[in-house]
Formats: sequence, C-alpha cells, structure tokens
Amino acid sequence: MATDTTVAAEPAGTTPTPSPDDDSGRRVSSAAILVPVVVLLVAGVLRFWGLGHPERIYFDETYYAPQGQEMIARGVEEGFAVHPPVGKWLIGGGIATYGYHSFGFRAAAAAAGTLLTLVTYLIGLRLFRRRGVAAMAALFVALDGLTLTMSRIAMLDIFLALFVALGAWLLLIDRDRMWEGLPAEGADAPALSRLRGHPWRWFAGIAFGLALATKWSAVLALAGACLVVGFGEALWRRRLTGSPWTGLWRGAVNAVITLLVVPVLVYLVSYAGWFTNFAETRLGLEQCPNGVCRVSTLDIVGQWWGEQQAIARFHGGLEAEHPYRSHPRTWPYLGRPVAYYYESCDDQKLADGECVVAQGNVAHILGTGNPAIWWLGLGALAAVLWYAIVRRDWRAWVILAFYGMQYLPWLFVQRPNFLFYMTPAVAFLCLALAYAVWRVGSLPYARWVPAVVAASVVGAFVFWYPVWVGMEIPIELWQLRMWFPSWI
Repeated sequence: MATDTTVAAEPAGTTPTPSPDDDSGRRVSSAAILVPVVVLLVAGVLRFWGLGHPERIYFDETYYAPQGQEMIARGVEEGFAVHPPVGKWLIGGGIATYGYHSFGFRAAAAAAGTLLTLVTYLIGLRLFRRRGVAAMAALFVALDGLTLTMSRIAMLDIFLALFVALGAWLLLIDRDRMWEGLPAEGADAPALSRLRGHPWRWFAGIAFGLALATKWSAVLALAGACLVVGFGEALWRRRLTGSPWTGLWRGAVNAVITLLVVPVLVYLVSYAGWFTNFAETRLGLEQCPNGVCRVSTLDIVGQWWGEQQAIARFHGGLEAEHPYRSHPRTWPYLGRPVAYYYESCDDQKLADGECVVAQGNVAHILGTGNPAIWWLGLGALAAVLWYAIVRRDWRAWVILAFYGMQYLPWLFVQRPNFLFYMTPAVAFLCLALAYAVWRVGSLPYARWVPAVVAASVVGAFVFWYPVWVGMEIPIELWQLRMWFPSWI
C-alpha cells in the first residue's frame, strides 16, 4: 500500500515497493502531511530564530553578502569572483526581499537549510519506505551543528548541499519509475525500446547543474550520481534481459546527456548576468569606458573562458594560511572545526568601549557537527558498508556513493581545506545513521537503540546550541563545551 510504513526491504535489483510519498491515486494519510510539516517547522524555527544575530558581517560573509548585493544592483559581481553565481543570486534574493542587513543576507541560506531537511526526509522515504526512519534522518539534519551554522551565515555551502540532495532525490524517483511494473522473474520481458524514458533524471541533471553553478565541488556529487545511475542501469538490464550489457549503450547515452551535458548547460546559463552585463564586470570596466563596449560577442565569450581559467588557477594554487584549516582525515571525527565568530570582553576592550558582551562572558559560533551524529556516524558508516557488501542492499550503496564521493576525494586535495566543505555530505551521513539505527533497532535485543540514539542527538544539540548560534554565555559554560584544544 502507498501509505504502508513497515514494508520489508527488497533485495538489491528487485522491483521496489512504492514509496509512502507516492500516493498513486489513493487518499493521502494525515501522517503523509503532518510529518513533513513538522520537519519543516522544526528546521525552520531553529534556522530563522534570531537569524539577525550577530548584527554585522562575520567570517566569509565579508565576500558573499556584498556580492549578493552587487548581483541585485548590477547583475554581476564587481571584482574577481572565485565561485559561480547561483548561490550569490540567492543571497541577493534575500537582500532584495528583506534589505541589506544581517537577516536579509542570511535569509536565503536559512530557507535552503530548512528545505534541506525536507529533501532529506523525501530521500529517506524513497530509500527506506518508512516514515519514521525518514523522519529520523531529517531530524538529524535539522539538529546537526554544521548544517545549522551554515544555514545561519551568508555563504554558499548550504545551497550546494540543498541542490545535491535534491538531485539525489530526483534520481531515486527515476529509479523507482524504472523498476515499477516490471514483470516477475521468469516472465517474458518487454522490449527495451518500449520502456519509458527518464524525465526525472533530466530534472536531476538540472539540480546538479545548479549545484555546479554554486560551487565547483559539486563535481564530486555528480561523480556519485554517475555511480548510482551506472550501477542501477546495469542491475536493471540484468533483471530485464539476463545480461547487464544488453542495450547498456542507451542508458550510457542518456546518463551522459542528463548528468553531464545538462549540468554544463545550466552552468553556462547561470552566467547570463555576466554576459548581459559585461560592461559592469571587472574586465568590462577596463574595456568599456563610460559603459560603451566595442567588444565583439566572440571576444566576450573568450574573456569568460579566460575568467574560468583564472578561477581554476586560483583554487589550484591557493596556499593561504588560516588558523582553522584542517586536513580532511580529521573531518569525520570533528578534529578541527571553524570558529566563524568569537567575542569576549577584556579590560582593554572595556576601557575602549568595544565590548559587545559582558565582561566574563563569551559569544561564539563554532562551525562543527553534532558530535552525537558524527561520532555515532562512524560506526553507522561501517554498518552501511557491511550491508552494502554482505547483504548487497542497493540503499546502502546509494548512501555510500554520495557520502564517499563527497568526502574521499578531499583526502587528495593539497590546497587549504575546511570542515565546512563537508556540508553537502551531512545529509547522507544522517541517512547512514538512520539506516544503521533502523537495522540494529529491528533486532529483538536492540529495540532500545533508536530511542537512545535520538535522545543522544537531541541532548547534544541542546548542549552545544549556545556555541552554534553565538549565544552570550559565561566563559565557564563556554569552556565546558570546548572538549578539545583543537576546538578553540
């Protein structure tokens, strides 16, 4: 049934049970509406409550808040932009709606973080066919410190996370549409030419294109998507024809178009403002005196390509020192979080009238994950890997593909790296934890595991919440939350 929340898991490569969010013409249950509404409310309140604090630009908002304003005012950034424009257009949308102040230039990020929890829930429905497990994964995302802090700052990574999750969800819809209605094993298989196309995969390509047009690191998620689609096509064709190679070229061509060509086209379209307002770009200001351009269209295209090469050189050759840079091997255990904001009040500041907190108090925003999620997630990932290899569960492979491809390549990147680069992988870490909790909790002697894990996540969230939102607290309570010297 479409509203069944306790359907047994199907083996890898078989026809999936319809997801609970697919009503298939039947009456939608109250839970189908209530659960996602609660997910949105919880995430939204946590992200929008007190969003204007601190009431000034902090950390990398110094780049993205002004660039968002420039996108709205001029259609293009004024100086050299090291990232594509989509995220800055979204930040600009918040500014256009609410004004150029702390709430305005953070509003879009808060909305994206809120929607990320909903999309995680929808992914969970497609993977697990259980509302409770899907809701648990979404709750983990809502209560994670990294996704929370990145949802309350005018930076790009939360937009990247949303588009990646959206693309993954659309691919899962595509997978369900592929498998539904296939004949039972042993029955006559329909001709491949009679089978439907992949409209949802095209939408996924658009979502991944928006991710790529936000940050180039979206190529990692695209690699994960290609793995999921490639193996899914092979399993589907083996189930349909007895061989994974029969007609595989059709799927390969479709995958190349939808997951490579479409994202590139979306990326190109995202620069429409750059081409339209070339006279206002840093290059145009040099070549178009008084706004009068005599540069040919072909020359503009060539200069855009040169700008892309400059971006690549910037990222490839970046050697800047930063006190909060960290090696990616430390990310899974939160070895070195990023301090986005810190305020205290010493005697000198007090004498100069520069204190923004009371003497003896601290206000701190620490960009780190919820330790209960991330540390338990280490064991969860091991369990997911076991289910992927031993039980050949396709769900486990999907989670590992998107998490692994968005983490493992960073181990080989030599430029300065920061923990918040893991933001788009957090949803899949939370899905891994929910998956492992579900599997373990189904054992007769471990029924208590889901409640204990959920309580641990909520407890950790309440404990660390003050240093995720910059709440002013006594320095003793702040020190109580700094468990390791590397967190300071």
